[in-house]
Amino acid sequence: SRQTHAKVMEVIEKHNFTPNPMARGLNLRTSRNFGIIMPELENPYYAALFAAAYEEARQNGYAVQMYRTTPAEPLDMDFIAQLIERRLDGVLLLGGAVESTQPQGYLAPVLNKLMEHMHLVTICPPIPDVPCINFHSDLSTSVRQSVRHLHTLGHTRIAFLGGSMESRSASEREMGFLDEMEQLGLSANYRHEAGHTPEAGELGVARLLATIGNRLWPTALIAINDLVALGALRQLKRMGISIPKDMAIIGCDNQFFSAYTDPPLTTVDIHPAELGRIAMRQLVESIVKGYGQQSFTQVRESTLVIRESCGVGLGRRKFR
Repeated sequence: SRQTHAKVMEVIEKHNFTPNPMARGLNLRTSRNFGIIMPELENPYYAALFAAAYEEARQNGYAVQMYRTTPAEPLDMDFIAQLIERRLDGVLLLGGAVESTQPQGYLAPVLNKLMEHMHLVTICPPIPDVPCINFHSDLSTSVRQSVRHLHTLGHTRIAFLGGSMESRSASEREMGFLDEMEQLGLSANYRHEAGHTPEAGELGVARLLATIGNRLWPTALIAINDLVALGALRQLKRMGISIPKDMAIIGCDNQFFSAYTDPPLTTVDIHPAELGRIAMRQLVESIVKGYGQQSFTQVRESTLVIRESCGVGLGRRKFR
């Protein structure tokens, strides 16, 4: 009634009362908190994805807690128990432990246990026997786009640099490279696993070229990501190799700095911000609309962003 409402408001003002969200959450059986489990924020790819997911959650009235995991730190039952104790409404899981190519039989029971208590959305290649909502980029096609583009420009000796076959995403890109090179009838001997950092790019390209005679050097290089491409650009210039005249280079991820390298870096945009937004939006909708734990996979397309480093401005050329 109006009279009771007025009395309640009077007590609220007198005691400067503010609601306790934890108590309210217990009453409504919701905490309005999400967890994002990811490996790091130092990598611009993960930073862009996290920022977009965070903003989408905030606009829908949810807070976000970040938890870090790496391939060397498996998601065990103790970690899952901690998440359950925090009474999260849902979890967004990407990178780290779920990217490992090592045997992952332990993941299904761990994540299925988590899903007994909250909603789960993953951003990674699908995890066997984990029936959750899954989004991932078409990484194989992203590399195929790069190979075809370079081949159109006349390149036949194309190298692949970076990554590790211990990462499912990296191995997916490398397998896409190998398969596309085979379809084009080209040698796929030019490749070197080197990691995912600029330092890996510097050292990796130096080691790759050191194992090959100068006359047989690749005329084009595809890096696993833009960070590796950044390091490779620096090392190639240090060696007196002109980009793109002597060697073309393509990265992946379309990081914020790729348009500002010298020369500007051709790369593949896998749209991490869009990926973060849509994954978090799906997590919110699952709760707001009262869905149970859904299970489907959506593959997101990538876009080749052509800049100067691939040598497109030089036109089609013939290489010895």
